[in-house]
Amino acid sequence: MQRLALLYIDLPALRPGTFGSYALAFLSVIVATALRFAIDPYVAGVQFITFYPAAVITTLIGGFRAGVFCTLLSAAAVEFFFIEPPFTFYPSRPSEVIAIVIFILGSLLDVTLITAMRFAIERYREQSEALRESQDRLGSVVAELQHRTRNLISVVGTLAKTTLRTSPTLGAFKVSFQARLEVLGRAQGLLFRTQDGGRVTFDELLDTELVAKCIHSEKNGLVTLDGPKGIPLRSRTIQSLAMALHELLTNAVKYGALNQPNAHLTIRWRQDTSAESGKPWLHLDWKESGVEMPPLGAVPEGSGQGRELIERVLPYQFDAQTSFAMEPDGVHCTISIPASDEVSGSSERRPLAC
Repeated sequence: MQRLALLYIDLPALRPGTFGSYALAFLSVIVATALRFAIDPYVAGVQFITFYPAAVITTLIGGFRAGVFCTLLSAAAVEFFFIEPPFTFYPSRPSEVIAIVIFILGSLLDVTLITAMRFAIERYREQSEALRESQDRLGSVVAELQHRTRNLISVVGTLAKTTLRTSPTLGAFKVSFQARLEVLGRAQGLLFRTQDGGRVTFDELLDTELVAKCIHSEKNGLVTLDGPKGIPLRSRTIQSLAMALHELLTNAVKYGALNQPNAHLTIRWRQDTSAESGKPWLHLDWKESGVEMPPLGAVPEGSGQGRELIERVLPYQFDAQTSFAMEPDGVHCTISIPASDEVSGSSERRPLAC
């Protein structure tokens, strides 16, 4: 098929059905007639010798209808110029009529076969082009997968080291490390479930972490959520932001607003445009209230890994602006991080379910 495709000629101005294809058929008949006149003294009784190639070439370039048009014009030219009596369309012998009919049938057979060949070659080229595009897309996907795999392995290694460093016992390490691996898994799941061109939104990410802790944001409940739906996040920030939410929620469940009946957690977020860069930013305000805090000078509860992530890692990796304060009635944390300027594929919040 590759060698056969070399015979295929594709000229935009002469494609099948165009005016140029019929003009080519007419020109091919003129050239064939001129050549037949030129060789007439040397060839006798072979009236159609130059017209078969004309029909073949016309069909290769101009398609089926141009080939049929060329065949009919060729038959008329032969009848008018080369069959006795000349310059008339009335043959004198039945054998000449038969010769014309045989030429027309044979030429139409050639035209049909060449048209089938053209169709097969066009399908072959389309499939080859689709295969090349598929291979290119597959190569891009594999490259992206390799990049994400290396990045994920690096993140898991760092996570293991920091968790081991801040865990007092091996059992505590196992529990904390497993929980943090699950956060990474949920973040990767959100990234892979997004459609082409889609983005993970902040409310979707927050809902995912709330669901993992079986925390419901109901009226007059322990948690208040206040923010718009559909703020798209940059893909490279998803893992770290999910980890920050996990650490804040874990701290609140163990020691803070979600551990004490008279306490309350308010999570507010909004989006605005930076005056300096003109890019969108996500602003998160995490405020616990009514929490009975440990006395001044007491050893802080928890590993401190969440605070380190918020105060050091997020600003270093993403130029985020963060604060983390142990206020008299609970933790107050703010995170401002660059968001995506692309439109999210969906802004519907999924119902919370444990």
